[in-house]
Amino acid sequence: MANITRYNPFNEMVSLREAMNSLFEDSFIPRIGGRGIASNLYEMADGFLLQLPMPGVNPADVEITAEPDMLHIKWSTSVQVPENATTRWSGFAEGQYQQSFPLPAAINADKAEASYENGVLTLSLPKAEHAKARTVKVIARK
Repeated sequence: MANITRYNPFNEMVSLREAMNSLFEDSFIPRIGGRGIASNLYEMADGFLLQLPMPGVNPADVEITAEPDMLHIKWSTSVQVPENATTRWSGFAEGQYQQSFPLPAAINADKAEASYENGVLTLSLPKAEHAKARTVKVIARK
């Protein structure tokens, strides 16, 4: 006996909210891997280490704003096209970019440090004292 399924055209529709979110994300956010700019975030006991690949970026063109639980990074890139050349494809383009990173715990923004080496921006973000793990002793009461 064959199964019959009634066709419902509304099953294939997406909500207006989903469509608008997709439109804005695809239009304004450079997406790599579906999460914005490719990055690595590592957590250690005393802080976080954030790495972002930034090929062709002058470190002087990077602006970093650190808040207790959020990090904002803006930068611009400059790509030199060889004289008399036609671009056939481009993996990274000239322009201005920005990305915000919500952090899993509060940081001490005053002690954040940044370095740039071999096209990778590395940020060292120490955790705020109240966000660090603590060892609690158990006291036996008689």
